[in-house]
Amino acid sequence: MNSARFFISVTLGLFILLPVNTTRTFSRSKELTLAIGLALPPYNISETSSGIEFDIVKEALKMKGYTIKPKYVPQARRNRELINREVDGVLTINPDSGVKAFYSDEHIVYQNVVVSLKKNKFAIEDIEDLNDKSVVAFQQATTYLGKDFADMAKANKRYKEIADQKIQINLLYGGRVDTIVLDKNIFHYLRKRGDRVDTTQPTNIHRIFAPTHYRVAFLDKKVRDDFNEGLRQLHRTGRYEAIIKKYLPE
Repeated sequence: MNSARFFISVTLGLFILLPVNTTRTFSRSKELTLAIGLALPPYNISETSSGIEFDIVKEALKMKGYTIKPKYVPQARRNRELINREVDGVLTINPDSGVKAFYSDEHIVYQNVVVSLKKNKFAIEDIEDLNDKSVVAFQQATTYLGKDFADMAKANKRYKEIADQKIQINLLYGGRVDTIVLDKNIFHYLRKRGDRVDTTQPTNIHRIFAPTHYRVAFLDKKVRDDFNEGLRQLHRTGRYEAIIKKYLPE
């Protein structure tokens, strides 16, 4: 046997004997990068990669062998991340977004409200009552809160949207805006943790919106189906309710 053939034979033998790391390959293929909006506690808490929605999604996917890697971005950028295929899925979205994807079953419900300072004595019973007031809403509110709200926002020169919802709290309690629009649980969670303004001032909560039902959008149909099965299991076992109570014991 010449030296070249001997070298090839030894190399092939060593290759066959080397262990194949299939676990690493499997883990990589089961890791999902999900786009998540910034400043959405108690639903998504970027500092600790936790929260009501985050834990529900993480545990539902874990039941089917997936792990998730969060990618925190401004609300307005989440959809582009999925459209550009830079992520495997997007949290806190619904088909009204217009993004083509495989949408999961409803996994979380937000109750958006209008909040004003009680001392201003605003009577806000419907969306039209916002026409003459300054309004700061969460990003993409005009997409999720219906046509009437979108029309109001378009006509109201004092309407704007911001990504960081902590700023909404500061603007309201600082007297720099008449009203803010956000989910009631986000409001209460952030209000209790506000330290830049006096958040003990009494407020009025104006409930003029229907609940908003959200889903997770995935690029892959099988991942969507696996998530739905994991979500059903969370409901069956009572784990879904336990996650909510962990963050909202009241």
